[in-house]
Amino acid sequence: MRKEALLVCSVLLVFYGCATGVQNKKYGMETYYQALQDTDPHKHDMIQPGSEKEREAIALFGTLYATYTEDNIRRYARDMYAQDAYYRDSFIELQGLENIEAYLIQGTHIMHEVALDLQDIAEHDGNYYFRWVTKFSLKRKKNDVMYLPGMSHVRFNKEGKIVFHQDFWDAGIIYERLPIIGFFIRRIKRGK
Repeated sequence: MRKEALLVCSVLLVFYGCATGVQNKKYGMETYYQALQDTDPHKHDMIQPGSEKEREAIALFGTLYATYTEDNIRRYARDMYAQDAYYRDSFIELQGLENIEAYLIQGTHIMHEVALDLQDIAEHDGNYYFRWVTKFSLKRKKNDVMYLPGMSHVRFNKEGKIVFHQDFWDAGIIYERLPIIGFFIRRIKRGK
C-alpha cells in the first residue's frame, strides 16, 4: 500500500510538474486568497440580494451550465462573467473572461454530453453557493456516463456578472477512469 501511494504521488507530481501555460505559473492558494480579497462583498459594491438583477444572474448561471455546449458558452459567457473574473476548479486556475471562455469551450471538445442539474442555491453575505450534480460522458466513451456532484462558490458584481467562481468537486471520479493512474486511484478508494 505504501509503495502504491508513493507511486501515485510520483505520477501526480510528474503530471502537474509538466503542466505548462500562464495559468499554471501562479496556481496555488495565494492567488485564490487574493481573488477572495479582491472580490470581498464587504469592500465592493456587489449585486443586491433579492433584486431583479440577482434573479437574472442566477438564472443565467443555470442556463449556461444546464446545457453545456460550445454554442451556449459562446452565447452566454460574456453576459455572465466580468472581464477580470477569477475562475478555479480541480484542474485549473484562470483570470479573465477570455481565458475562462476558452477553457469552458475546450471542455466541450472532449465531452459527448454534459448536463448540470442545479439542485440548491444559497446566499450569505454576497457569496452564492450553487449545489449541483453534473451528468456527463466523454466523446471517446459515450456509454460511460458519470455523475459528478459539486458546488460552485460565486460572487457577482453590481452588474450581475461573476467576478469570482470556485468550483469544488472530486477530480478522482475522472482520474479513476484514466489508464495507469486510474488503477491506483481505484485501489486507494477501495482501501487496498
